[in-house]
Amino acid sequence: MEFARMTWKEIKELPLNTIFLLPMGPMEAHGPHLPVSTDFEIAKRVAERTAELLEEEHACVMLPPLPVGSCNSLQGFPGTMSMGWKVVGNMLYDYVKSISSYGFKYFLIINFHMDIVHLKGIYYAIRRLKKENVMIAEPLSPCYFRGELFEDIKGEVHADVKETSLALYLFPEMVGDYNLKEVKVKFNVLNAMKSFRELGATEAYIGNPSAATPEYGKELFERMVECCRNAAKMLLDGQTKELPGKIKLLLKI
Repeated sequence: MEFARMTWKEIKELPLNTIFLLPMGPMEAHGPHLPVSTDFEIAKRVAERTAELLEEEHACVMLPPLPVGSCNSLQGFPGTMSMGWKVVGNMLYDYVKSISSYGFKYFLIINFHMDIVHLKGIYYAIRRLKKENVMIAEPLSPCYFRGELFEDIKGEVHADVKETSLALYLFPEMVGDYNLKEVKVKFNVLNAMKSFRELGATEAYIGNPSAATPEYGKELFERMVECCRNAAKMLLDGQTKELPGKIKLLLKI
């Protein structure tokens, strides 16, 4: 079910243990071949497929997606729209809080933007909501940073073989010429706060998108959906998957 298509009386009749799925992600430069909505589009499709599977066994509702986020490293590339992490956090908090005020308590944030500053905003909101007895999780970044989503392909960072493959599978009509020269950058925790231009990625991608295939995209997509589906089941049991300790330290949570 889609929240936006429901009447207030239909929403009132929902079971209080309904799981609400909220996709979110910013508009951000993704090389010369992918749309600025890439993270947002992937998150929406993961949420939609997760909802389809969950509806077979539990009540769930898709919330209108939030096209917002922090993306400081791609600032300066036209199309990138970045908000401060606290703005993202406050917006997410108010969004979920307004729905939980009607007695609902289970929320799954579907986010496919792994910028540390962006995650700081999300987990700022999650921390506040949990203190108010809201059961809420954001499963993709814990799975991502634990190495459970993608293989660790050296040098593939952004608008790369992984994201391009996902786009080829999920929205091929939006993919431009991806036969691009490989861009190699020594990308690590120490320089993670530098902009792509400072790193030498002047076309807003790092990696080898020309190696992408829709078949690989399908495989990655199915892993992401399974991660979210498992997270929903954990949520109903009062559990959430945690970020690795080193990421928590970076986020100061």
